[in-house]
Formats: sequence, C-alpha cells, structure tokens
Amino acid sequence: MIGQPARVVAPNGVNMRQEPTVSAALVRYLPSRLKVTIVDGPVEADGYRWWKVDDGEGNIGWSVENDGETDLLSPQLGEPEPVDRSPRVGERVRITMRTGQLSVRETPGTDARLITRVNPGQEFTVMGGPQQASGYIWYQIRSDSGDIEGWVAEGDNTERWVSPLE
Repeated sequence: MIGQPARVVAPNGVNMRQEPTVSAALVRYLPSRLKVTIVDGPVEADGYRWWKVDDGEGNIGWSVENDGETDLLSPQLGEPEPVDRSPRVGERVRITMRTGQLSVRETPGTDARLITRVNPGQEFTVMGGPQQASGYIWYQIRSDSGDIEGWVAEGDNTERWVSPLE
C-alpha cells in the first residue's frame, strides 16, 4: 500500500495526527472524499490501525483506517471527485457553480471577449493560470475535443466555480 492513493471515506472526515496515537497533536482535519497518498504503515496503536498519509498540500501525518464501526480510509478511490482547492496546470477540473453558466473568455478579465458559456458538471483540462484580473483569479481551460478553450474565473467569495478532480 505504500505509495498508493487512498480516499477519506468517513462521512465526517478523519483527523491527521503527528504520531500514530489518539493523544498526538492534530496536524489537520482531512475532509470526507479527500484523496491522500499512503507513505508508511500500518502501525497498530490505541486499538486502531494507523496509516501515515500525505494530503498533497504539504501535510504528512497519521490517520486511523477504521474506528471499529466505519471505514475512515479506503484504497478504493471510486470516480474522481471535485475538491475544494485551486487547480493546477494539467489537472482535470469540473465546473461546480450551483446555478447558471460559467463564462469562458478569450483572455483573463470580465471585459474580455466572451467565447461561450459552460454548464455545471462539464469537465476540462487546465492549460494555464492562475492570473489575476477584474478581481478574480483566472485559469485557461480546454475541452477534450478542443472545441472550447478560454479563460474562466475560479470563483467568488461565496462559491468555487472551478474545482480540480481527485
């Protein structure tokens, strides 16, 4: 399992700790559906099986596999899911705005020429960015077919409109 991906499957997420024990300092909370990488383990301690995981955001720590009733980490990734962070060039993203359509523009900025609008649920590859313009952070996206390519705003203060898939 070392080097393999896993997904947090606990409905309420799971804690990441500095050492494989419930009394160790909390590194961070890992939200449900987050993809992590197994870097060490397992270690049996405090009645649990612990795995050392890397969250892909610079944090490494220990998390419990199962709390006795519910699996908390699973090697079964399932389908890629949108995650709440900024995308990176080369990543797949999904349009995640709750209502309406997202404008795709020729260049970053709300005053740039509108190419088209895309619907929530559509997926693209990030080709460029981030760039700041008109009070937003912009990413260049391209559809698999190549028929849609342009710049989209990542989101606003209340909602992420473009989410990477993991």
